[in-house]
Amino acid sequence: MSDTVSVIIRGLEVFGRHGVFASEQELGQRFVVDVELTLLSCPGVGSDDLADTVDYAVLTDAIAEIVAGPPKRLLEHVAGRIADRALAEQRAHRVLVEVRKPDVALPHVLEATAVRLERVREMTYWLGLGSNLGDRLANLQGVVDALRDAEVIVEELSPVYETAPREISDQPPFLNAVVRVRTTYGPREVLAVAERAERQLGRTGGGTRFGPRTADCDIVFWDGGVWSDPLLEIPHPRLTERRFVLVPLLDVGAGLVHPDGHALADYASALDPEKQPVRRWPDGALG
Repeated sequence: MSDTVSVIIRGLEVFGRHGVFASEQELGQRFVVDVELTLLSCPGVGSDDLADTVDYAVLTDAIAEIVAGPPKRLLEHVAGRIADRALAEQRAHRVLVEVRKPDVALPHVLEATAVRLERVREMTYWLGLGSNLGDRLANLQGVVDALRDAEVIVEELSPVYETAPREISDQPPFLNAVVRVRTTYGPREVLAVAERAERQLGRTGGGTRFGPRTADCDIVFWDGGVWSDPLLEIPHPRLTERRFVLVPLLDVGAGLVHPDGHALADYASALDPEKQPVRRWPDGALG
């Protein structure tokens, strides 16, 4: 079962001084705001814990402060600032904002003038790529191409590294890399894109866990903190134990800090390079 939860603030009335004309900014008037904030997830449905959702009282105060704040000429700009604040909530995904002037001075009979703005949050993900069967470099490039075909914006590619297999040592060495991407897709949607890319490169289900594979594409980190559901955990639960992920990850995510408060660079430094060899691959790069 998958829930879609929206936090709704409707009919918030705030006195403000926004408008193109000097008289509007001098005299001020009443503004009415509606906000519908759709969440990526809402564990609060099950936990009954305020920390597992968006506190609409806090969000309402923040929106009221924007509307009552320094005068702006355009309602579009005010709506944009409200959208930015709403999407700053950790669980936010999509927001619809409407700002109305019910007492606008126009030589016509009308109920109100308004601006409606819809915005979707863009998120950054770091995806770990791996292959140890067939043309390994071509397989990694195939995953990158599949991400682009899915309209995921590829921002930066790490160098390619050859790495020793971990849990099952009796298999060929891997080529690994990390790609930093940006998208409006939520974690489950990115997971679906990654799994589809793996299938396109010939990976099928039912193989040996940690065994050889033509293509691997894992969400290892994102800018949204912690994500946990029955199908997906972010950060990747074994991220801090794996040099073959941490080394390329730090190439395209220098300064990243784990949600536990520790720098990923510190985790990488604590791992023995002799036990987990990671060698820069000299025979090609991803593009």
